[in-house]
Amino acid sequence: ASLGFGGITALEFLRDVAKIQDGHKLLVYGASGDVGTYAIQLGKYYGADVTGVCSTNNLELIKSLGADRVIDYTREDFTADGEKYDVIFDTVGKLSFSNSKRSLHNSGKFLMAVGGIPDRFFAMLNNKFNVIRAHGKKNFTS
Repeated sequence: ASLGFGGITALEFLRDVAKIQDGHKLLVYGASGDVGTYAIQLGKYYGADVTGVCSTNNLELIKSLGADRVIDYTREDFTADGEKYDVIFDTVGKLSFSNSKRSLHNSGKFLMAVGGIPDRFFAMLNNKFNVIRAHGKKNFTS
C-alpha cells in the first residue's frame, strides 16, 4: 500500500503542524480535493470534529468520508455562521486569513497548503499561520 501526495501533505499539516487531537474542531476547505479528502479522514482518525467545505456536487462524497458536517460553499459562507474552529485548513488556496480569523479560536491555527504573500504576512503577525512547502521544508511557521 502507498500514500500519495495528498495523504502525506494532509498528514504533515494535521499531525505535525496543527497537532490535531481528540476534541479539536477542524474545518477543511477544499475537502473534495486530493489533500482535502485525506484531511477529512485523518481528522476523524485523530478524534477531531470535522467540517468539510466543498461544492454541491461533492457533498455526499465528503459525508461518506466521515465529515461530521458538510458546508456547500456555493450556498453558505462558513465565516458567517459564528462557529469557531481550532484549525482551519485551506487545501486549495482560496481563503484569506483576514476573512477566516473570526472563525478561529484564540489559540487556533490557520493552515494553507498554498497561499499568497499578503495572507502569510498578516497571519504570521497574529501567530496563527503555518505553511509547508510540498517537499516538506517548513516555511513561514510561527
